[in-house]
Amino acid sequence: MYLSDTKIQELIDNKVLLNADASNIGQVTYDLRTDGFYINESKQFEVELGPGDSTFVSCVECVALPNNLTASVLLRNSRIRQGLSLDAPLYFPGHGTRLFYRVTNVSGSTITLDKSKGIAQVAFQHVEGTVAHPYHGAFSDELNFNGLADYSDVYAGELKKVEDKKEEVANIESRIYGNVLALFAVFAAIFTLVNVNAGGISSDISTVRFVALDLLIIGGFLVLASAIEAFLIKDKKKKARLPLGIGVTCIVFAVVLAFL
Repeated sequence: MYLSDTKIQELIDNKVLLNADASNIGQVTYDLRTDGFYINESKQFEVELGPGDSTFVSCVECVALPNNLTASVLLRNSRIRQGLSLDAPLYFPGHGTRLFYRVTNVSGSTITLDKSKGIAQVAFQHVEGTVAHPYHGAFSDELNFNGLADYSDVYAGELKKVEDKKEEVANIESRIYGNVLALFAVFAAIFTLVNVNAGGISSDISTVRFVALDLLIIGGFLVLASAIEAFLIKDKKKKARLPLGIGVTCIVFAVVLAFL
């Protein structure tokens, strides 16, 4: 059962809802004020959320819930229509904390948030009976944003797996671009060799100079392919050094032959 406006006023008077402004009381909710925004655990006072971006929000208000009361943070109707979604825990009986929640931009447009305009509201519910074990978890007495708090070690493996997958996808994308550009380089090298050889047959060029020119072209394109790979592939272990070595060798031999 949700508490009414008169009961919410009593919560403020009894220091259950702290740092509150009585003018923000609604029929069955209290409009929360924004203390700051957290992205990568860095506090900001204004954020710009692109489509799919999220931020944690800390509220001015804190709660000190008795053993027969819970609190739920809800998104305001106007913000739902704007394109935001909200995720927040159920605040258990016995929990003392600043109120935090996360909002995500699920629209196709950029949304700017600042401290001046409300985003969420809190509603209180009576628990039938009194709980035997009030909340004493990792997020007790959290007045400043603690991220994962004591759960950082528990979820570290899962977060690392996600980061590894992101890096793997990025490397696959880089390899695809690298392969496409390498194919272009191969076709360009073949086209250049055909044109040079066709022109060389009809001109008065010695065999040694002819071979030197071919080696110079082949070496140049191998060095180009290596440069493309070095630029696109971030993982040093997966970079092939053989094409670069062959390319440099071809260029050196071409220079030597040119001076014979």
